[in-house]
Amino acid sequence: MRFYVPPMPKSIHAPTPAALPAKRGSYVLSFLILSVLAAGFAGAGFVLGIESRLVLERSEGGTFRVTGTGHFAGWQFSTKMIEGVKGVVVDDAVRDGRRDPEKVNRKRRKMLHLELVGADGREIGWERESDQGLIEEFMRGREPGLTLVDKPPLWRRGLAWCLIVFGGLVFVGAIQSSFFPKKKLPGGLP
Repeated sequence: MRFYVPPMPKSIHAPTPAALPAKRGSYVLSFLILSVLAAGFAGAGFVLGIESRLVLERSEGGTFRVTGTGHFAGWQFSTKMIEGVKGVVVDDAVRDGRRDPEKVNRKRRKMLHLELVGADGREIGWERESDQGLIEEFMRGREPGLTLVDKPPLWRRGLAWCLIVFGGLVFVGAIQSSFFPKKKLPGGLP
């Protein structure tokens, strides 16, 4: 006569095998990857939120000093100044001296912008072609200066800040997960 013996249940007190700890190199690699991602998001937000300004000032001899600046959230981050400007011309975006495909050149011929050229040959471009009449009127008049501002639309400014904040959060997450990883408790619980 044989008796049936049910299998022994697993003890609830027996530890489950813990996961192997991650190697230090994997933390560094994850930090680098997440940091590049964070820089990409923040950089895209920065580019979307740029506000361009163009300042024209009258100088001696019927020429003008032109200053082009880039601003983000009220902070100026770039400046370019040229002197001896005598006029403004409309130009296309075809790059001189480059052998681009004809399809690309056709597209760039349609992308018009204003160019102000200084006495030394340096140039400042302005994307709003519609401001040509205003600039030419200023150059014929007697006013001491003219300031043009090209603000990005409200949706671009909002998107810019969202991308910058998201990039910052990704960077903070990269620091937390790489340098302060969660400790595994006995039993495999975090």
